[in-house]
Amino acid sequence: MIAQTQIQTELLEFLRAGIFSEQVAVAEDTDLVANGFDSLSLVALLQFIEKKYGLWLPESEINEATLKNIRTVAAVIVRLLHERPPAP
Repeated sequence: MIAQTQIQTELLEFLRAGIFSEQVAVAEDTDLVANGFDSLSLVALLQFIEKKYGLWLPESEINEATLKNIRTVAAVIVRLLHERPPAP
């Protein structure tokens, strides 16, 4: 199974490349919303997660606590990937 640190790295690369400007120093513990993460950013992130991990975050998982920073987003992804039934 994919490690949380790898997911964090991939999410950071995505956010640095297309969501946040170069002036925002995004790290694993950066408060996303406080640094300009908005609804359009969320849609782009959800699409990236679906494409990269084959996982759509349920609406119940999209909240302030989950979107606090990259660590919390990655932790949710790891948990949901572990909960997903194995492919037949």
